[in-house]
Amino acid sequence: MSPTGRNPFFLRASSVMGEAASALREGVICEFEGSENFSAGCIMGRVRVFNWAILLLCSGLVAAPTQNATVFFLASDGPNEKVISAKAPVMVVGFVGGFVRHDNAVHSPVQMASRIRDGYASGVHVEVFENRRREQAYQEILKMLDADHDGRLSEEEKQGAQIIIYGMSWGGSETVALARELGEQKIPVLLTIQVDSVAKVGQNDAVIPANVVEAANFYQADGLLHGQTEIRAGDAASTRILGNFRFAYGAKTLKCENYPWYDRMFMKYHTEIECDPAVWKQVESLIRAKLPPAGTQRVGSGMPRDSGPHAAELTRNSKQIPAG
Repeated sequence: MSPTGRNPFFLRASSVMGEAASALREGVICEFEGSENFSAGCIMGRVRVFNWAILLLCSGLVAAPTQNATVFFLASDGPNEKVISAKAPVMVVGFVGGFVRHDNAVHSPVQMASRIRDGYASGVHVEVFENRRREQAYQEILKMLDADHDGRLSEEEKQGAQIIIYGMSWGGSETVALARELGEQKIPVLLTIQVDSVAKVGQNDAVIPANVVEAANFYQADGLLHGQTEIRAGDAASTRILGNFRFAYGAKTLKCENYPWYDRMFMKYHTEIECDPAVWKQVESLIRAKLPPAGTQRVGSGMPRDSGPHAAELTRNSKQIPAG
């Protein structure tokens, strides 16, 4: 069996600096292109360009490979194509920002993953990774796609992939990087979602690769550290951009009690979007729209598929985001 693309795939770790966090504030106004009714007071405004030199000076963020390796071979389909007897689950992969641990339940990406995971007895696999663990996530996806566990992926196994990736801050950058890495092996991605995505050095979080079917971007444009303001499709015929959704924050403060004082002080707006439940209800609604029917959910588990006020809001008011 001869590998395709690259030979063994090695885990790479990225060296990251601490993630900014801060208090929530009330009076949130969201705004995005193509709609005047997304929520009360929504208007679209121009965003300021972020000074990357300041960002790099503050974060010292770099990406560097390690020598630890996990090997998984991707083999071309030969004349004796294998028959797939099992189907991989829908995979929901999340990335937290900064130095946040993958299981830190203070943070919205972890909380949302827990709600979705608890809602399904089977058929959906949900896992959150530190943003420096992208290669670990990549190898985990390959293993789960390998339905017959023979150590290689057939064309059928690749095309059967149902993958959703989301991430906050540097996790948003890794979201696009992971999708691109999967695209190199012709593995499709159903949906990517970036929340205040901040690109790591050497990464491009603005251009969505052609193997992604749909992509959405949520951001705020205030303060020293703010996210990617516009994502675009590398191939408009292959990828649908659901929207670039801007959130602006008013003067009233929403408490974010479990965050350190220095996070609340120095990276206030960046963390407000990370903590904002309105943002993550919308993110969750988009993800649940791609999951199996609600009948597979456990009783009493979180927010059901396409339900809740924000799901209804997206359905009624957005011309860019479908109901399901």
